[in-house]
Amino acid sequence: AETLGRLALADGRPAPALADDEILLNAWAAADLGLAADAGAASSERIELDYYVLGARDELSTATARFRLAGVVAMEGLAADPRLTPDFPGLQDADDIAAWNPTFPVELDRIRPRDEEYWDRYKATPKAFVSLATGRRLWRSRFGELTSLRIAPRGPKSDDGVDELAAALEAELPRRLDPRAAGFGLRALREEGLRAAAGATDFAGLFLGLSMFLIASAAMLVGLLFRLGVERRAREVGLLRAVGFRARAVRRRLLAEGAAIAAPGALLGLGGALAYAWALLAGLRSWWLPAVGAPVLFLHVRPSSLVLGWAISLAVVLVAVRWSLARLGRVPVPALLAGAVSPAGGDRRRRRGRRAGGLAAAALLVAAGLAAWAMLSGRTSSPALAFGTGAALLVAGLAGFAWWCGGPGLAPNALGRLAAVGMGARNSGRNRGRSLLSVALVASACFLIFVVAANRGESEVDVADRASGAGGFTLVAESDVPLLSDLNRPERRLELGMGDEESRALDGVTVVPFRLLPGEDVSCLNLYRPERPRVLGVPPEMVERGGFTFQQAAEPVANPWSLLEGELAPGVVPAIGDYNSVLWILHSGLGKELTVVDESGAELRLRFVGLLSRSLFQSEVLISEENFVRHFPSRAGYSFFLADPPPDRAAGVAAALEAGLARFGFDATGSAERIAAFRAVESTYLSTFQTLGGLGLVLGTVGLGIVLLRNVLERRAELATLQAFGFRRRTLAGMVLAENGALLAAGVAIGALSGLAASAPRLVAGGESIPWLSLAATLAAMLAAGMLSSVAAVAGTVRAPLLEALRSE
Repeated sequence: AETLGRLALADGRPAPALADDEILLNAWAAADLGLAADAGAASSERIELDYYVLGARDELSTATARFRLAGVVAMEGLAADPRLTPDFPGLQDADDIAAWNPTFPVELDRIRPRDEEYWDRYKATPKAFVSLATGRRLWRSRFGELTSLRIAPRGPKSDDGVDELAAALEAELPRRLDPRAAGFGLRALREEGLRAAAGATDFAGLFLGLSMFLIASAAMLVGLLFRLGVERRAREVGLLRAVGFRARAVRRRLLAEGAAIAAPGALLGLGGALAYAWALLAGLRSWWLPAVGAPVLFLHVRPSSLVLGWAISLAVVLVAVRWSLARLGRVPVPALLAGAVSPAGGDRRRRRGRRAGGLAAAALLVAAGLAAWAMLSGRTSSPALAFGTGAALLVAGLAGFAWWCGGPGLAPNALGRLAAVGMGARNSGRNRGRSLLSVALVASACFLIFVVAANRGESEVDVADRASGAGGFTLVAESDVPLLSDLNRPERRLELGMGDEESRALDGVTVVPFRLLPGEDVSCLNLYRPERPRVLGVPPEMVERGGFTFQQAAEPVANPWSLLEGELAPGVVPAIGDYNSVLWILHSGLGKELTVVDESGAELRLRFVGLLSRSLFQSEVLISEENFVRHFPSRAGYSFFLADPPPDRAAGVAAALEAGLARFGFDATGSAERIAAFRAVESTYLSTFQTLGGLGLVLGTVGLGIVLLRNVLERRAELATLQAFGFRRRTLAGMVLAENGALLAAGVAIGALSGLAASAPRLVAGGESIPWLSLAATLAAMLAAGMLSSVAAVAGTVRAPLLEALRSE
């Protein structure tokens, strides 16, 4: 530029303006090439310039540019200023060229003494000059097209003008330049730490959601126990009503009794809750350590949480008690004085049966509507819709059982020799409220256990299968230092320093490299909430190859990887993530966006166009390599790799890569191991949730035992009458067991079928299978426990002197 002064030729004339195909050499370079100092435009000298070109894979290749010599520049003034070349780490501080430590290939053995003399005198002073347009055309890259700026004050050059310019630049540039464009930014570390410590997933909410059936079961059991107690005091309630106490006053009195019992009971429950939480955390520090990676979890209790838990527990109990008292208030006073606890009337019974049938039909319609919506909207894999469908079917099953209890049932003569068993089963409808509560307890527990077991799965990953979570790749590798050479080419492997034997181990193996933007792990292995996710740049060959299984895709295309190509809008690029990570860690979904900051400081929105199913990419978000290079140009090289050696060669290939590329911090692991690490965390969470189902089973078994014992005690006179007519004790025991077995079987069937419906999308998607054996063993153990408790209760009751009960009637 004229403000910097023109270059002077060796003969004293100013250097001419350069055309795109012209070049100027300094006097040293011209002499080195044997050119005369006055060589220039009048001569026909041609100059060839070899230079490095940065390839698409960050590899360096050599290109040649040809110029016409426009003149020779004198080694003085601007032409002798070494500051024209920007400082380069590893070069500018070296005393001689032999001490260079360049990061690019240089044949140092070609350095001559004459070159060392030039370096000692002129350092990195340029030997040739071309026009700015030519320089931009030849050497521009994704990193930019200029390497330095030289600024001069206007007007006469003086020290005062330079100082004023420097002061003005120091004052104005910080205000006019966006520091984020240079990668500089301010971070609120304390706020980030607090947000991260909150965790990516609200496990309290998950436990509460999965515990709703358990909470409902506990409330029903509390209501049942209180109701059984109140029923034994029916005459007392009738007497209070008869002497003038209003029904509302009697209910308040009984509710106060319930509160007096529930308040200390809730305190005991808090102790149980603390013990349960402590046991879970102890398991995460020991048995389930792979889920957290380090024993860093300890129980932390806040008094406010205890107070809130106690208050909510007490409120739930009081609601259950109030509900159990509502039916007693509809019984007439004379009936209460006679010991009756149920309102009489066949019409009322039929109305309740019709209401139960209507509820069952409505719940079935809701389940069908949710299933239809899932299919029409393409959300067949949505866990919320699947869980809602299963819950609706659970309600429909319980309502259907209530309707059946009010129906005519099977005639005993239709069962032949099983008439006695049929009579016992039909007696389950004698007290419909108790039977329904018992079935609901068992069904809720079975539903929860079935859903958890279905999500756990038991299938192993076939890493050689392209449709698996490994995509047909048996190895996953990362390097601390990005690689600029193609590992699929033997000569490039040798350039990286791999030995012949190590290089031969990779013959026939395809290595797919990915660009990596470092960030935070967005998988379940990260206990903290990620703020800046790891981003991978997917190369074109991976897009073309395809593979893996997509749980959801924005468009029905044959190869969903192709959805990564191009941009969706300015500042919006398509992205792919793993379904579990996007849903549970990033709290996003298909079609939603995740905002990151690119190297220019601008916001970059990553819109999810595809979600993978249980893949090895659970720690990263994927975008195309083209978009990666455009928005993160300084991230040169490749740091993430997938390789597809046969399983029997995987260990040898991993060892060769780690040994040959150790100086790059190369680490290779099996893709099956990587996926297993993700599944270990998921399995641990499901194991903790499954304990809730176990507690539900305990409640169900206890409820059944209470109902059975209460029913047998109430029917001692009936059993004594049957014995007086010739029924054997064994037959009577079989009738009572049949009644209990019918309730138990109905609860298991309703809960299992509803759980199967909630797990249907996972089964239809393939790749997973329910652990039928362990699930069947769990259900069988529950049936056996229920029946054994029934046998114990029946044995004690039937052996009692039943005739005494008959005489007391």
